[in-house]
Amino acid sequence: MADQYPFRINQGVSGYPVTSGNLIFGAQDSHKDFVTPMARFEFFDAFASVKSDAAIVFIRMGGTFNTTLSNGYSESQNIFGAPDANPSESVFSALKTTGNATLEAILKQVKFAASGAQGFIQSAGLGGKSQYEFITKRFLNNFQQLIYQGPTFRRFTLPFTMRPTSLSEAEKMIDIVNTFRFASSPRGGIVTGDVFEGAGDDSVPDLREKTPEQIAQIKADAKIQGGDIAFLVGGNLIGGGLDSAFSLGYPDTCKFKLLLQKNATGDTSLTELFTSEFCVIENVAVDYGSQNKMVFFSSGADKKYYPSEVTVTINLRETSLPTTGTLGNERTSINSEYRTIF
Repeated sequence: MADQYPFRINQGVSGYPVTSGNLIFGAQDSHKDFVTPMARFEFFDAFASVKSDAAIVFIRMGGTFNTTLSNGYSESQNIFGAPDANPSESVFSALKTTGNATLEAILKQVKFAASGAQGFIQSAGLGGKSQYEFITKRFLNNFQQLIYQGPTFRRFTLPFTMRPTSLSEAEKMIDIVNTFRFASSPRGGIVTGDVFEGAGDDSVPDLREKTPEQIAQIKADAKIQGGDIAFLVGGNLIGGGLDSAFSLGYPDTCKFKLLLQKNATGDTSLTELFTSEFCVIENVAVDYGSQNKMVFFSSGADKKYYPSEVTVTINLRETSLPTTGTLGNERTSINSEYRTIF
């Protein structure tokens, strides 16, 4: 393992804890005789390509599941007229090109007519609007309306309480936690064994074949002082002086489904209840223990002590905005016939 230092980016890139098959928790062993709601997670990279080096995760669902469609509206003023299927025929259609100056002119005329052009009300102009409203006890219409700001990205919060009943389940539990931690994290720039890449120069050395002394000599030959160096590794620009990457790889994305399963062994399910669009993982919170105490299983020959209860809360956000087309696809896509959660 490479040495770690404060104030540096760990450039190493690791892999998923389980690189193939399925990680299933909560539908086997003592749970095998029950029909169980399960969440199925499949992982993708930032370009929507399936991660062939990641297992598919199945976790027994918690007590509730919430989805919310939110749309943004904001209050705006100076919106004239009423909605019209053909705005060009509206009485106020010409106002769309005149801006706030038109509103000021209208308010001045209203004030002039209401006050009879008397005293400081007339001389104050629009700036006397508050004074006019106070004296006359009349409020000038500010033409306030709600303006649609568009849909918002749908969020999901999925809590999973995991209480393993065997050593194998405890091992799967830890692998699942590490899978989500890995998928939600970015990648550093330097990969152990990567090759220095030059601008079309095939003579750039391969560090996999070099000792630390030889690497130091390479820097000396290149007249590098104090280890400061910039080079391309795996497509990322790296500053060697502080082991800092000029770019980081995006974390992976995922899709999840809610399924009903019995004695799960993989992708087979009784029915599909819900499916998401591509999601990013915003937060992975892990709580160990419950009721103000932490309890661990006795260790085996490997001297590993697994916690007896872990609550994992995954915060997801979909990467596409929900529209009527999105909702229509939910009803008509493959395997949507039996969906009862939206």
